[in-house]
Amino acid sequence: MKKGVVSMFVFVMIFSLSGCWDSRELNDLALVMAVGIDKVKNTDDFRVTVQIAKPSGGGQPGKGGSAAADEPVWTASAEGNTIFEAIRNLAKFSSRRIMWAHNNIIIIGESVARDDITPVIDFFTRNVELRMRTWVAVARGEARNYVSAKTGLENIPAMSISSLFRYSELPSESVKTEVIDLFSDFLSDSIQPMVSGLRMRERVISTENKQEHGGEKQVELAGGAVFKDTKLVGWVSPEETRGLAWIRNEMNNAIITVPCGKNKKKQISIELRYAQTDLISKIDNNMPSITIKASARGDITEQDCLTHLSTEQLKEKVEQLANDEIRNEIKLGVKKVQKEFKSDILGFGRTIHIQHREKWYGGIKEKWEEIFPEIPVTVQVDIHINKMSLYQEPMKIEKVESGNYK
Repeated sequence: MKKGVVSMFVFVMIFSLSGCWDSRELNDLALVMAVGIDKVKNTDDFRVTVQIAKPSGGGQPGKGGSAAADEPVWTASAEGNTIFEAIRNLAKFSSRRIMWAHNNIIIIGESVARDDITPVIDFFTRNVELRMRTWVAVARGEARNYVSAKTGLENIPAMSISSLFRYSELPSESVKTEVIDLFSDFLSDSIQPMVSGLRMRERVISTENKQEHGGEKQVELAGGAVFKDTKLVGWVSPEETRGLAWIRNEMNNAIITVPCGKNKKKQISIELRYAQTDLISKIDNNMPSITIKASARGDITEQDCLTHLSTEQLKEKVEQLANDEIRNEIKLGVKKVQKEFKSDILGFGRTIHIQHREKWYGGIKEKWEEIFPEIPVTVQVDIHINKMSLYQEPMKIEKVESGNYK
């Protein structure tokens, strides 16, 4: 009897199963690799540009074929009153359904960034297919030019652009922004968003049309886009961005150069690692102040000059010069965002919020926009040189020559 009841139950359950009713075949999908969002000139409409991986292609055009037919990606754009409507309008000429699960990067055009980034954040955080770890960047100019650019070593250009973030810490002249980072800063009341910046530069020499330098434009990470509330207020240069990276504790690895004695043409290169920055806040008479304490370890990797100094003497001299160089970089970045943009991308408000919670909610928070540009900032830097990677001792001279250390 029990076996019969179990058999009947299994039989009913089998027929009640719906199966993969919402499955989508790969052959029916258009896999987005990169997307750009622009504003249509002189309107409030959006233009969405997508780079979609083709199911085949990427090789050389065959006999009687064309290069366009064998491109590994298909790039197209559509317009609409909203971002979602523009994407749906892609269906008018796309033979496949758009899928976002493999998207590598969202590129926000400068026109959208200066107007309002709220629609971008809202759409891409609501989209269940999109990963919150997707890279986000702001383009100088129109995003569609970056999405459609042939750039990098990969067959699919979007893969090359997204890989830039992986190695951006080597020069440390840009920031790494993911959707989740932008979303978090966007909602915060104690820090403003700073987003990776993109620009186009002639870097690659074309094999078909050789020139002396830079025959093809490439997309590169350079500097950052500074926001205040929901709008882009300006750009920080790569040099300024490196100073800001110290403050935001985003400095992992960097190369700095210091002069080799009085001869400014001779340089010493230092590779920095294990960077750490602490922000310490104080409040006197309801006026906060911030002390920035930055430290790192470094190796001397190149020495262009000869010197009579011993190893320890050279290390001490280089440490002093490195401290001065980094201090100047940090001050340069602070001055730009504090005095010119008046946007707290530095996390000063977040520091005060954490370290002086009662006073933050006791009146500082409400007046933060007025207080932030006037906060006194002190910068302390401590760089320790571990060793000289090329030689255990500096290259020496028997007699001090002009332009070297004295």
